[in-house]
Amino acid sequence: MKQHFENIFEKIGRTIRHWWLMLVVGILSVVAGILVFVFPLETYVTLSILFGVLMMLVGAAQLILSSSSNNYLMMRGYFIVGGVLDVLLGLFLCLYPGITIFLLPILLGIWMLYHSFMIIAFGGDLDTFGVDGQGFVVGSGILLLILSILILMNPFSAGIAAVVVLTGIGLVVFGLILVVLSVKLKELHKVIQQ
Repeated sequence: MKQHFENIFEKIGRTIRHWWLMLVVGILSVVAGILVFVFPLETYVTLSILFGVLMMLVGAAQLILSSSSNNYLMMRGYFIVGGVLDVLLGLFLCLYPGITIFLLPILLGIWMLYHSFMIIAFGGDLDTFGVDGQGFVVGSGILLLILSILILMNPFSAGIAAVVVLTGIGLVVFGLILVVLSVKLKELHKVIQQ
């Protein structure tokens, strides 16, 4: 039995060795959010492509993390589905920026909504392994959930300025959450190695 648990912890340790991917994507997301505020008029036009590239990076990171997970983390299924959807939506946004400018508020709201559930589920994983900070992670997921609902409530009547502001806030918050999650994954990696 002890051998079985040692094998599980070794596999979990290999799973989360890619914690730094979330850190990189989180930093890129924060930078993207700041760029939204620095260049607000140009941003809405280029937001589709910027958001598409960011979605593809997040999706690729999720697929890498989930492919090495071996079902030892509860959110593996979320990561696989989210990663595939992120890559596909990211490609769509990059290939058809003219069409997606009109759909951007809805796509952004749905994307943030789905990721808020993933972040809340990750808080449960942290609790399972006894890593501190699960309350902060769940609270961050709830904050992202609230932002996504605000965007989805009136995606077209809010106006371009409101969409740009909510997008900037959403990207910065999402990026900061990913940075915190990467630190928590690193802590979990250390706990499992011990």
